[in-house]
Amino acid sequence: MKTTAAAIKMPPVMTAGSGRGESGSNGWYSIRAAANNAAEICIYDEIGGWGISARRFAEELSALGQINRINLHIHSPGGAVLDGIAIYNLLKAHPAQKTVYIDGMACSMASAIAMVGDPVIMPENAMMMIHKPRGVAGGEADDIREYADLLDKIESVIIPMYAEKTGKTAEEIAAMLEKETWMSGAECVSEGFADKLIQPVKAMACIHSKRIEEFEHMPQSIKG
Repeated sequence: MKTTAAAIKMPPVMTAGSGRGESGSNGWYSIRAAANNAAEICIYDEIGGWGISARRFAEELSALGQINRINLHIHSPGGAVLDGIAIYNLLKAHPAQKTVYIDGMACSMASAIAMVGDPVIMPENAMMMIHKPRGVAGGEADDIREYADLLDKIESVIIPMYAEKTGKTAEEIAAMLEKETWMSGAECVSEGFADKLIQPVKAMACIHSKRIEEFEHMPQSIKG
């Protein structure tokens, strides 16, 4: 029997009232040209699945043409790892100067995408979370072992994204992933995941309670 596996994901937390950004109706995801050869990108949705696909992101990024600056705003619970890796690589390879703003939360795969920023800017009350990739597999023992090996390989791909930005060793990042690490804006700056702290902004959309159990160590202040 072959393995039946869901897409590898950094499990998301749904934001209340989350719209499907790619429909264009609610503006949860947008890429638009701005003045002075700049582009404004907002990722306010899940990565992959019904949220922001790598294919759509690539098409819209290419359609911007020649730009010198990208302002990337993130308020995302994360999502599909492979879509997230593709989005990270697209941004990393782009020659524009990239400033990332964590407007509310950058959890899971969204936090990895944020690592393209130079600088990464966070309000004091924003949050970032990093953890190990997870997935669901079915089948015989060999199939499940094979899937576990795949998750390990995915983790080995993600670790350098954080290590390059923070200057931490692969072992240090792996330890943070293992325990599902939540960080405030100040902690992100202290640990090298962000570069600049700014004054708090109005709280973003609250987290949908049905998704809370997917993260093991979410701070109580966010759950509320």
